[in-house]
Amino acid sequence: MIRNAVRAWIVEDDKMLFIKKSLPDAGIYYVLPGGAQEPDETLEQSLQRECLEELGLKMIDCKLLCIREYISRNYEYSLIMKEVHALDFIYRCIPDSHMAPEYLQADIGQIGIEWLSINEIKRSLMQTDHRLRKYTFPRTTHDLLQEFLIEGIKEIYLGWDFGH
Repeated sequence: MIRNAVRAWIVEDDKMLFIKKSLPDAGIYYVLPGGAQEPDETLEQSLQRECLEELGLKMIDCKLLCIREYISRNYEYSLIMKEVHALDFIYRCIPDSHMAPEYLQADIGQIGIEWLSINEIKRSLMQTDHRLRKYTFPRTTHDLLQEFLIEGIKEIYLGWDFGH
């Protein structure tokens, strides 16, 4: 079964907001805030709920940035999300500036929320030796950041097939 999920792409003052996670088999890594759409929820309602739960933030403006197809068996963190086939709707969001990030309901492995410098993200993306990277991202997040921050691609649908 294919599920829908939402992700928030939040940038302010040359920094991007991420969920910081740590799991025994994966170490410390960063992901975009968001999660699965619940039954009877619109995508916008899902995005607002996920941002409130994970960030403690209300979004005041969200625009669809892209749609990414995710098939868990094609990625290294499939141990976390086994047998998932999802369409991730990634929104460029502006949070309510009167609120400070603070998670209310942490996801599995969530240990924090961090604003990461876009320049440092780019350096991490371009570093070929993963041991020297300042930030680590799951490959699906790495590829998305690479497409938008390094290559400047602005396609609405990003479907990758790494299974061949």
